Amino acid sequence: MPKPMFVWTGTAWVSVATEVESLATYATQSYADNTPGMKLIVPTSIAVGSGSGSVSTQGKVSFSSASSVSINGCFSSTYDNYLILMKAANSIANQCYMRMRASGADNTSSNYLYGGIYVRYGTSSAVAGENSSGLTSNGFNVLDMDGNYGFARIQVFNPFVSTNATGVIYDQAFNAGGSSNDGYYEAFSGLTSVNTSYDGCTFYAATGNMTGDIRIYGLKNG
Repeated sequence: MPKPMFVWTGTAWVSVATEVESLATYATQSYADNTPGMKLIVPTSIAVGSGSGSVSTQGKVSFSSASSVSINGCFSSTYDNYLILMKAANSIANQCYMRMRASGADNTSSNYLYGGIYVRYGTSSAVAGENSSGLTSNGFNVLDMDGNYGFARIQVFNPFVSTNATGVIYDQAFNAGGSSNDGYYEAFSGLTSVNTSYDGCTFYAATGNMTGDIRIYGLKNG
């Protein structure tokens, strides 16, 4: 019959099995809780203006032929800052805007402003700057779209802190493909000056309907 193995803790001999269980608890709870990183957020709910949308158990938001995608319960006091990764296409060449959202309602006040640069390459190459303020219901122009997928990376700072303006930094990359083979890269930053505790956001197409997916990550405060 096999004999149990013991180890010395400094004060007593204890079973190896007991120590292994203790280390496992430390590794999965204490270690993970105190290690900086990102966590994929699972929104409490989503709503689309048309078409269809869903959120997976892991937090991936998917939408098809949607005029807008509203994401609720994705910002909270758990994290100060967030990273949003978005992929979307539209059969009509247009813009995708982002609004901040609180308690199921979008912020449509005239308090969005942004500025940045863009680089276009291909048959219509150009380098230029752009800025705007006092935007009414538009929000931030986070992605230009056409029949091919474009990608946006959006950093959101302090959305849930009601005493601070919510800031964003976003960049996007896109290749139109086709005979023109045009594309662009854009880098912008902006803020909304209404100091509200936002718990969600909405993405919507200026015209037409979008198809794609969104993932929102909380950046650990540690």
